[in-house]
Amino acid sequence: MGTDEDRQTRRPGAREDFVRDTWYPVLESKRLGRRPVGLTRLGRRLVLWRDAQGRPVAQEAACPHRGADLSRGRVVDGCLECPYHGLRFAVDGACVRVPCDGDARPIRADLRVKGYVVREGLGLVWLWWGEEREELPPLPWSQELPEAGAGACTATLTWNVPFARVMEGNLDLHHFPFAHRRWAPGMGTLLDPYTARLEGDVIHTRGVLREDDGKPWNGRSGFVAEIRVLFPHVVLLHFGELTRAMAVATPIDAENTWVVFRYRSGLPLLGGLVAWFLVRTEVRLIQPEDYALLRDSEPRHPAREDFHLVRADAGIALWYRLYERRLEAQRRTLPLAPAPTAASG
Repeated sequence: MGTDEDRQTRRPGAREDFVRDTWYPVLESKRLGRRPVGLTRLGRRLVLWRDAQGRPVAQEAACPHRGADLSRGRVVDGCLECPYHGLRFAVDGACVRVPCDGDARPIRADLRVKGYVVREGLGLVWLWWGEEREELPPLPWSQELPEAGAGACTATLTWNVPFARVMEGNLDLHHFPFAHRRWAPGMGTLLDPYTARLEGDVIHTRGVLREDDGKPWNGRSGFVAEIRVLFPHVVLLHFGELTRAMAVATPIDAENTWVVFRYRSGLPLLGGLVAWFLVRTEVRLIQPEDYALLRDSEPRHPAREDFHLVRADAGIALWYRLYERRLEAQRRTLPLAPAPTAASG
């Protein structure tokens, strides 16, 4: 038996322990223009910028010279220039210019900035968090998630809520008639039928919120929701035949999470307006209520043993089972934080 301290340090998320070998979205593509962008994701302070061909580059933001924030610099001739002393770094992280030494003096080989592999897709910049491979997997559900553009609307949120708690909320169907009673008065509280199953790394849940009239579901009444989660962080929701929504969560650090969500409507002519209305409703009405409840839930970094789950939490239980197993496997075989890749591309 371990001590209380041992158990605490092994709790998922109590340290900066993030699921590896995963593509995480870190920024909307439209937010990355000519100027570098600084942000924190996965416990790392990063700088994102575009090379001469317009491709995204992700590197650690601290200049290896003396630690200046490279996101305050500029892009010159396809390289990132430090704002403090003008050192320039190429896409592969190598320093290619040290102004104070002049162009004739050789540049020391260890003067380089660490980089991460990034790709663009679905209107987002995705970062690979894991070991380098000869061939990386495709972006998650790239054929199923709603694309940006006409008929779609996207929003992002930064929450002071740990990653696992955010994902827990994404799988919760039966909170709606209580947490959001102002916007859904009279919604039924009985979640029946409800199913949750695991296929590989995909959690499938489907449920109907309806009145508890003591009768079997008639196949028509109530609010029907279908949620699929590609572990650890991609959520796909279907509302009828024409509307899809996604939510993807990325840890900022152990205590905070960045969430991007998007609605897309296939309604002819009015699809974009419908998507905009749904996103605005989420941002202004629904998400603030979810945020307050999740932010104040205790403990902030739970394990399954902290809960007394009910039948309607079956999807949440499946997610936590995967999460705990994956982190435990990582802790046995890998260092706590992965070494960044040498280049991005």
